[in-house]
Amino acid sequence: MIVRAPLRVSDSYIQKLIQEKMPWIQKKIAAVKNRPQPKEKQFIDGEEFLYLGEKYQLKVTKAKKIELKDNLIFPEKFLSKAKIKISAWYRAEAKEIITDRAIIFAKQMGVKFSSIKINSAQKRWGSCSHKNQLNFGWKLILQPIEVVDYVVIHELAHIVHKHHQKTFWQLVAAYCPDYKRLRGCLRG
Repeated sequence: MIVRAPLRVSDSYIQKLIQEKMPWIQKKIAAVKNRPQPKEKQFIDGEEFLYLGEKYQLKVTKAKKIELKDNLIFPEKFLSKAKIKISAWYRAEAKEIITDRAIIFAKQMGVKFSSIKINSAQKRWGSCSHKNQLNFGWKLILQPIEVVDYVVIHELAHIVHKHHQKTFWQLVAAYCPDYKRLRGCLRG
């Protein structure tokens, strides 16, 4: 087990805290081990993929590019690099949609961001740097658009408030009154 603590915290205090919290620690470790693992995508006709909260069935065709129509059209020529190709497609879609939403909400909120980057973050949906650079995990594109909007508004609010205090949440609520429910959607 790895324990991270500030340098000024003594080893004896850390050991004491671990002993006190051991039942809780063991419970959390067990929960993670017992969590069902997502099934690996097969990239065959009928396999379901999420996009903005909707499920689309994959259809492998002779198409030249990945396209979203009634189905998720996937070129058979990409099958040898399917994971790389679908990830790149999702990233491009995320960049376009999230940038469009950020421009709309930034204008409404009267804020300016310096740039938007799409990353592969596993534990964060978004972040805002001290230079007002917005970062979003590409998997946000799997969520319904109202959830995407909440995350965008949340990060834009950090341009004004670099904390999560009352004034921050008031600003979020002004542009996303249903933010508590939408935030709950991200916690699953």
